[in-house]
Amino acid sequence: MLKRFLLLICFWFATSFSVYADINTAPLFRDQVWHKEKEIDALGPFFSYASSPKHKLFALRPFFSYERHGQTTYWDIFYPLIWYKKNSSDTSFCFFPFINIGTNYKEIFPFFWGKTKEGEEYGGFFPFYGKMKQRYDRDEIEFILWPLYIRSAKDDFHTTHLLWPLFTFTRGHQRQAFKFFPFYGYDIEKGKFEKHYFLWPFFIWQKTWLNTDRPQSYSAAFPLWVIEKSPVMCSYTFLWPFFRYYCYKDYRHYDFPWPLLGYSQGKTIKSFKLFPLIKYENTDHQKSVFLFYPLYKYEVEKEKDETIITTYLFFVDRYERRYKNGKVHFKLAHFWPFFYYRFDQQGKKVYFPAILPIENPSFERVLAPIFRIYYHEQDNAGNIYTNWFWGFYSHRKEGKRENYHLFPLFNLEKTPEEQKLSLFASLFQSVTKGRSRHFRVFYL
Repeated sequence: MLKRFLLLICFWFATSFSVYADINTAPLFRDQVWHKEKEIDALGPFFSYASSPKHKLFALRPFFSYERHGQTTYWDIFYPLIWYKKNSSDTSFCFFPFINIGTNYKEIFPFFWGKTKEGEEYGGFFPFYGKMKQRYDRDEIEFILWPLYIRSAKDDFHTTHLLWPLFTFTRGHQRQAFKFFPFYGYDIEKGKFEKHYFLWPFFIWQKTWLNTDRPQSYSAAFPLWVIEKSPVMCSYTFLWPFFRYYCYKDYRHYDFPWPLLGYSQGKTIKSFKLFPLIKYENTDHQKSVFLFYPLYKYEVEKEKDETIITTYLFFVDRYERRYKNGKVHFKLAHFWPFFYYRFDQQGKKVYFPAILPIENPSFERVLAPIFRIYYHEQDNAGNIYTNWFWGFYSHRKEGKRENYHLFPLFNLEKTPEEQKLSLFASLFQSVTKGRSRHFRVFYL
């Protein structure tokens, strides 16, 4: 008897949901197929699943997310503490700050090991002893009781540190350096530069660019005076940084005193500054105006075939427009942490709040859906997706298919072939296809 009852229930679900294949009672639960990708959301932004032949996503926010695009796989656990990435050429894993693993190296604090592209192995136990190869922009790094002894090599330059940063010795092709920081130091490469300091940063003198037709000299008794000279440039600073005169060819700049008053003039540039009230600068390719620094900045840049106009508020917030042939082809408005808007050749994207001042893929997968009250995206093909309050209201259009949803009042989906209407969290449902119509009341 029980077996027959279960079979009857399964048959009822199969026949009932054959008519109502998609379910949308967001933010509680949504199961739909859009553009050949199955999408499941539950409990608002906290659970998401998507699957297609080229893409898979699983997220249990804010704890975990998994995403695969083609041959590239991403994992995030308690973002930003733990992340994993793998593609056809590289694998990396990080558990900040204790574990950092790449294709050719492993760092599990305090141990590390790895091998070079040529297969040479290295390793160590920080801070007692270790050797690294082809890491941190050096061919080799070796240390013993760091920072007691550190040796590094790049090309033919070899540097040794004792009680870093106190003592430094460097030897290489026509180059030698010694530093007893901060008391005395020199760095000399024959024919290129010569640098000395005494009681850094108070007394410094150096000659650079000796292998060019514009050798430059620099001397400083900080903060009394700083002097720089070359055949085309000179700079005099007194009581650094307050009073400065700088010249380069026909260009002149004055600070008297910095940062309150400044003035510049040349054939292609003019600028004036009365800090913090106003700063104005105009060149061949750029014009900018500051008002009540750093509150407001207006900037115009002119390239060969493009004009970029940008308005800044506190530097972080900006409104940027780009024009070609008099027509706008790009807009970006980012008012952190409230609002984000972007329009380009691919389409338009709008959301708020905008928690991060930058776009980060891991943040977008794990945390962004939780914090965003409103999200809107539209491409140039006319496809639209709008979401308010984690699915309480949504509007989606792809091709000839369109869906309107307002929980718990209604869900309406339309295609050229049929129309589906659900009322009061699907207590009443109807499907109209041509002249035929199907009804469900109280899920029966």
